[in-house]
This record gives sequence, C-alpha cells and structure tokens, in this order.
Amino acid sequence: MRLLAQLTEYLGIEVNQTSHLERLISGLATCAAIALVAYLTQWTLGDQAHLLFFASSAASAFLVFALPHGALSQPWPVLIGQSLAMLMGIGCFIVLGDGIVAAALAVGLTVFGMHYLRCLHPPGAATAFFFVTGVTPDAIAYTGFAFVFNIAVIIVLGMIMNNLFHWRRYPSQPKRHKTKPTQADRIELEDWHQALTQHDAFLDVSLEELQTLYEQAHQVAQRRQS
Repeated sequence: MRLLAQLTEYLGIEVNQTSHLERLISGLATCAAIALVAYLTQWTLGDQAHLLFFASSAASAFLVFALPHGALSQPWPVLIGQSLAMLMGIGCFIVLGDGIVAAALAVGLTVFGMHYLRCLHPPGAATAFFFVTGVTPDAIAYTGFAFVFNIAVIIVLGMIMNNLFHWRRYPSQPKRHKTKPTQADRIELEDWHQALTQHDAFLDVSLEELQTLYEQAHQVAQRRQS
C-alpha cells in the first residue's frame, strides 16, 4: 500500500474529494456551454468554422465550469488571454504567413505576453496556433470577432450557471477575514487533505504546494511581527 501511495503521488493523481453532485454539475454545465458556443460558431462562421476553433473554446469552457475557482479560469485570464492569443496569431500570420514557424512563434509570444498581462490561460496556445494556420486572409477579422464573442458568452454563462450553487463562486472572490490571526499549531499534509475532503469544489493545487505556501506565509508573518 505504501508503494501504491508513493506511485500515486509520483504520477500526480489528484486527491480532491469532490461530491458526485459537483462532478455532475461540472459535466452538464460544460456540455451546455459548448453546445451553445458550437451553435453560435456555426451560425456566425458557417462552413469557415475550424475544429481547432471549437477545441480552444471547449478548453476554456472546461476551465470555467470544472474549475470555477481556479486562477486560470477567471474572467480576466479567459477573455484577455484568449484575445491576446488571437492578436498574436493574426500578427504572426500577417508578417510570416501560415507556416509552422509562424504558428510556433505566435504561441511563444502569447505565453510571454500572458505573463506580463497576468492572464495565463492555457487554451490560448491553441487559439494562437489556429489564427496562423486555420483562417483564410479574407475571413481573419470576422473570425476574430466571432471568437471573442464566443469567449464572452462562455464567461457570461459561467457567471450565471456557476452562481446558481452556493458552494460555487464565479468570478472567484476570496473571503477576507478581518479578525486578528492567532498563533496556530503547525499544519501537516494530512490536515490539508482533510480540509480538501470538506471543500466540495476541485482545486488545482497540490498538497505539497499548499504546505509550502503555508510555511512561507508563516515565515513572513513571523518577520512582520518581529
């Protein structure tokens, strides 16, 4: 059993104990959002729609509805990250054409720009690649408008559907406690595990990261108090 536990930890198998209801809501909400986005895409683009267009939108919808509290799922990273990726893709296409080098450069510039704009959003990589390789020159502006519109639809749906359930918040706004913190005993990994089992929403963070952040925050607090 110890070897199995070590293998599970090594492979990165998540330990979040979300309820069956939460998992069902995530799946159904993502399904509904993608269906609506697909119909909007066909309506706005017709035969010019591309599979990679759907893939990038579906990935954004997955983050918004399956990880509504995640940093990469919030409205700013979703909308600005995808818009930046679109612009990088269009720019590289105009300057370098539709080759693989241009597509790779568009993806790299997208990641670089996302870091500085604080809008990291992984589906943006597919978006940048798509706007280099999957759009015709005469339709690139119209396609870009349709794409941003569809991403905005996903965000609005996320705000409506996620907030129908009291344990979900979108956008995620952390509760700020104004009470003065007191000295607490050291929190162990098992304590984090037990806390996660009581939190009925998937968190994209490992137990080790939580422990490290706690220890660093504790050191910062001690320096401040001294």
